Amino acid sequence: MECPLCQHTGLDANTDVCPSCKADLTAYHTLDVLGASYKKQKNTSLLLLLLFIVAVIACAAIFFLTRGEDVSKEAEDKMAACETMVEDLNSKNQALSRQISALKAENAQLQEQKKKEPVAELKSMTHIVREGETLYTIAKQYLGDGKLYLQIAKSNGIDDPDLIIAGTEIIIKK
Repeated sequence: MECPLCQHTGLDANTDVCPSCKADLTAYHTLDVLGASYKKQKNTSLLLLLLFIVAVIACAAIFFLTRGEDVSKEAEDKMAACETMVEDLNSKNQALSRQISALKAENAQLQEQKKKEPVAELKSMTHIVREGETLYTIAKQYLGDGKLYLQIAKSNGIDDPDLIIAGTEIIIKK
């Protein structure tokens, strides 16, 4: 797994906090689980639809093959069994469609709830300056406003904010 914030690789799938940037990864795990659930539901629906189509084709083939001929008791029994199977598949398809609708509604509700939940803010975090970065770009990345670069410089005791060295560890306070 890769951290979506700092692209740190090699994380265990159950890791709740990125060891590099200390970001909370539980929301990303929840999204992965929801995505897998949705994919499974979609595959199940497609399989049932395919089974339904195969059953309809089989019934139609039996109907056209036996049409015009004397229909024996055995053929009538097979036709009745096929019709019963089609009815069963239709009822299962309707039930699954209702389940899918309910799950989609639940998914939408969870997405809305997730949007409304406040994101736990970190008090401070560390950042290792990379080649080509400035305090302005770092302030914009972490604080949302590049003009707050003086705040970072002051809290880290940087006298000249235009002169930072790659590899320097700085602390960003929110």
